[in-house]
Amino acid sequence: MQSPPDAVPTSGFPAGEKPGFSRRWEPEQRRWLAVWIVYFVLWYAAWFGSVALGAFGNSISLWYPPAGLRFFALLTFGWRAVLPVLLTEGSLGVLLWATGPSPFPLMPAALGNYLEATLSPVGCYLLAALALRTWNVGRTNNNFADQTHTGRFLSMALLGGVLAAGVGAARLLRTDFIASSQFPEAWFYWLVGDFIGVITLTPLMLVHLSPRLRDWLQWGRWRQPFPQAQRKPWWLWPAYLAGLLLTLVILFKLPLWLGLGGPRPFPTLFILLPLAWIAIAGGLSVSTLAIFALDAGLAFLVAWHRYQDVALYYQLVMIAVALMGLLLGGVTEARDRAFDLYRDLSRVSNDLLWDTNEDGRLTQLNGELAWELAPSLGRWWRTGIRAIPVECRKMLSAAIQARRPFREVMLSVCNHAGELRWLRVNGLPYRDDLGRFAGYRGAATDVTSQYQAERLLAGYTQVLQREVSAKTTELQRINRDLVFSEQRYRTMLAAAPVGVAEVDAAGRCQYVNFPWCVLTGQAATAVLGHSWLEGIHPSQRSEAEQLMETRQNRRTGDGEFQGLADQWLSVHWSTLYDGDGAITGAIVILNDITDRRLREQENWELAHFDALTQLPNRILFWDRLEYALRLASRNRQLVALLWLDLDGFKAINDTLGHAAGDELLRQVSQRLQASLRESDTAARMGGDEFTVVLATVAHPEDAIGVAQKIIDQIHQPFTLPQGLAQVSTSIGVALYPDHASTAKELVHCADLAMYAAKNAGKNGWRLWDGDAEADRAEP
Repeated sequence: MQSPPDAVPTSGFPAGEKPGFSRRWEPEQRRWLAVWIVYFVLWYAAWFGSVALGAFGNSISLWYPPAGLRFFALLTFGWRAVLPVLLTEGSLGVLLWATGPSPFPLMPAALGNYLEATLSPVGCYLLAALALRTWNVGRTNNNFADQTHTGRFLSMALLGGVLAAGVGAARLLRTDFIASSQFPEAWFYWLVGDFIGVITLTPLMLVHLSPRLRDWLQWGRWRQPFPQAQRKPWWLWPAYLAGLLLTLVILFKLPLWLGLGGPRPFPTLFILLPLAWIAIAGGLSVSTLAIFALDAGLAFLVAWHRYQDVALYYQLVMIAVALMGLLLGGVTEARDRAFDLYRDLSRVSNDLLWDTNEDGRLTQLNGELAWELAPSLGRWWRTGIRAIPVECRKMLSAAIQARRPFREVMLSVCNHAGELRWLRVNGLPYRDDLGRFAGYRGAATDVTSQYQAERLLAGYTQVLQREVSAKTTELQRINRDLVFSEQRYRTMLAAAPVGVAEVDAAGRCQYVNFPWCVLTGQAATAVLGHSWLEGIHPSQRSEAEQLMETRQNRRTGDGEFQGLADQWLSVHWSTLYDGDGAITGAIVILNDITDRRLREQENWELAHFDALTQLPNRILFWDRLEYALRLASRNRQLVALLWLDLDGFKAINDTLGHAAGDELLRQVSQRLQASLRESDTAARMGGDEFTVVLATVAHPEDAIGVAQKIIDQIHQPFTLPQGLAQVSTSIGVALYPDHASTAKELVHCADLAMYAAKNAGKNGWRLWDGDAEADRAEP
């Protein structure tokens, strides 16, 4: 099994040497000996403390901190910790045997039980620790800021507790310490005590002790905390912890003070509120201390007052405290690390990191370039900009109007010394919590030297072209038509309103025009030599590639796909052939059709949804019903159809007016949707008639329950601008396949059942009964 990258050394002796009794111990060996001596003392103190605080006549253990120490040692040191842990826990049995009232002889059976009691819990937790160490290979160990690691830690802690409790309870059963009926109770109490001890003590030691212990074992010095710019007073957090413990005592004692007649574990759950504040304010280091203090204090209070009957409930409170403190502290730690990372990167960056609000005013500036340019916050972003090239200006204006990202925009500004600087700017739109556009943020890079070099190179190129032109007049005259045709071709492509790319036989771009870069959001340097499919959204690249392969032998082809910026693009390509008829490449053309797709989507919604209630209309209802019946037939499930007709709606229209009737229909649709699952469909069939399709109904009673719920909801008064109004509804219920085998038959049955409900007195439901309806139909 591979060791974690930051694991401690696996040997305390120099390479090639063996320890001897006459050789003096090396400093590293002495440090290891000191570690295990301290572990021995702490383990015994934890064991005697747990026995003193949580025995209750050896029937209930509130918590078991030795399990947390054991798991910490095995998780931190791996195989190297097995022997010291075994010797520590094995010595307890020897101690109890030697100090007992009448030491018994060590018979083979007793010796076997003793070895099993020593080896089994260590083996169970060693299995869990090795699994967690294997998961941690290649990652930062004990990173509780990573919720994945926290979940794995809790899983392995629970696994170790389950195994150790099972083996221990089985040993008690085998040696007749407990009856077979007591086995589940003994196993559960053992598990809960071990689990509380692990999740309370192990994270505390991993966070506070493990990093410093590794440094001390390797280099003989403790890891020093990184100095902070603003350190809080040393007494502040101890005062908070003391206040937290005082709050725990008050919550624990509150039922007694109020004369409720006994212990009440529920009020102690309110300690989670100050614990949450401490975890958010102090992070992981403070929250682990708070967890230990609260669980230790709660264990002491329960043991002191001898609340044996409700000890399990207090154990659940201890577990809730540990889990909430650990998870919330980890989330806070992750947030603080992300904030520190952004802050440090923004400080050392040579670029300009900027933010604007929705009005285009600068709200935040960071980076080295921000100090050089010294722009003022609150100004409009266009203030201070000297020039923007025409091609960049158009692209930037289109991107801002559409609130899309923009890249590679060139613009010039003056720094605080009045020098002209050229910047290459990239920006992304961002939105607030409600999904509304909130502004842009991005980065700007100083490319003044590069820009000036390009301008200078362009000047040298022009001079060279003139010299070559003077010396090769005859050659230029011969090739004039060819050069003119090529220049016209390039100019047309650069000015075309569509993206154009020339690709080779493998699909790699050999040339792209500027609109291509704008449509794909890629720079030309990043596109050339790469497949043109990289400009398609990753979720649709395989579909585009398959379409190209199926139409490879055709001279032309087209399709519609999403771009990298989620805009819709139409793609058209024409295959190029050489003189022998072999494919040499293709010309690919992109065009932005996002507006057309949006119009098509709007037209589809107008055709399939009711304009007044925004519910599916009759067309979409039939599609949903047919689909539900096909799915139910394949899975052999029930589908229920509810046909609703409002009672008294005409009177509302006649007395309050059609505007009131329309508002009432809208509110009825809202109550319908609130009464259904997301998988169900409510539709308006016209007038005051509605339908509900209940997919995957388990029993007919479920459909009847939904119908009654709808009746109760609609019968409640409606608040209209014209005043209060009240209507009822009659509902017919029909089931597939019990009552009908097709959609039309099912609708017919539900409609007849609805009329039966109306004839029965309205404001009710009626399940389709074929025999009864046939009797009604007879004269």
